[in-house]
Amino acid sequence: MPLPRLYAHPFSSYCQKVLLALYEQEAPFEYRHLESPDAMDELARLWPMKRFPLLQDGERTVIEATCIIEYLQQRHPDRPQLIPDDPDVALEVRQLDRFFDNYVSTPQQKIVFD
Repeated sequence: MPLPRLYAHPFSSYCQKVLLALYEQEAPFEYRHLESPDAMDELARLWPMKRFPLLQDGERTVIEATCIIEYLQQRHPDRPQLIPDDPDVALEVRQLDRFFDNYVSTPQQKIVFD
C-alpha cells in the first residue's frame, strides 16, 4: 500500500501543524511540496478549491489541518495521541485549536503571503 501523501507548503502554519502531528506519531508519509507544479496539479484534481494541507490516504482524502489531525488519531490509535481521551480536556484542546487557527494563524498568514 502506498504511503499517505501530504500536500503542503512549508510557509503555511496549518501545514506545519499537520507536520508536527505526523512527526509526533512517527507516521510514515510522502511530502508533496506545493511549489512543485506536479504536486499542485495533483492537489487541484483531489480538491478543486486547492486549499491545503490535504492528506491523501488510499481512497480517502482528508482536508483541513484539524480534520487531518483527528483522522491521524483515529488511524493510528497505537501511536502517541494528540487529543486527550477525557472529553472535557479534549474540548479545551479543540477550543484552543480553533482560537489559534482563527485569531493567530489566519492573521499571521496574511502577513506572510502579502
